[in-house]
Amino acid sequence: MNFNESQRMNLYTIILEFGGGTYVSQTSAASKESALSAWCDTIRTDKDFGPDSSRLAEEVEHEANAARLSLLDGLESAWSFTTLLNDRLILGHVIKTASPAA
Repeated sequence: MNFNESQRMNLYTIILEFGGGTYVSQTSAASKESALSAWCDTIRTDKDFGPDSSRLAEEVEHEANAARLSLLDGLESAWSFTTLLNDRLILGHVIKTASPAA
């Protein structure tokens, strides 16, 4: 088995509700955890959440690393997580997304 077969990249959609806003983005990764980690790296770099960006990324990444992504009841390939940042709720979803047909 070559590297490409063992590390197949999938498209994931990340939906995050935080501070009164809903944020949606997509990334390619080998797993839901690595997709969330890649998203966190982008947040740290792009500062999409202003001064809260690094702390938000830290809290979200902690949930992924602690395997706290819960499969949504009755669904396949859709997980959720919650955490807090400065007493504000972060609600997130990670969805393994089918790429459009070529």
